[in-house]
Amino acid sequence: MLITQTMKKIFLVSLLTIFAITLTGCNKTDIENELNYQNENQELMTQEEANLLNKEDQEFQEDYLRELSDATEEQRVNEGIELIDEIENSKAQKNIKGSCNAISQSSTCIEYYGSFWTIQEAKLHCSDSGIFSTAPCPVDTFGGCNTGVGTAADMVAWMYLRGGGDINQESIKYAKMACDATLASNWINR
Repeated sequence: MLITQTMKKIFLVSLLTIFAITLTGCNKTDIENELNYQNENQELMTQEEANLLNKEDQEFQEDYLRELSDATEEQRVNEGIELIDEIENSKAQKNIKGSCNAISQSSTCIEYYGSFWTIQEAKLHCSDSGIFSTAPCPVDTFGGCNTGVGTAADMVAWMYLRGGGDINQESIKYAKMACDATLASNWINR
């Protein structure tokens, strides 16, 4: 009995829908005609607008390719600089005489390279400020000032963002500027 009532309701709704469509006079042809009318009355793009759009697209592509080329060249230069730094650092580490680790006191560590720096001289230089070692300084440095480059007194003072020296990125910036302003010094990174 329940099925019969449901079927009656479905039949009645379907019948009413068909009746409503018939009364309104709406059919498939009317809908197609309305769509065609709307499509015919739309403004088409003029040839001038199409040319302008094409020109803008071409300029965008040229700008994109130029920026991509610039970024690629910059990356090549940066990779070359990193390679040079790596080679210089590896050469310097082969001739290291010792290091003075004062990170806990002053956030610095000094590496001694020049011929003036014998183990005894380096130990003496380090005796009041840090712990002497024949090994290089820790590698987690933020950069360092290489003084006496190519001379008997060649050494690097590395700076760290940890330890007792309260060094921060602002003080590193000024240390780099001071290092680069000195004639026989230059700032290096690991």
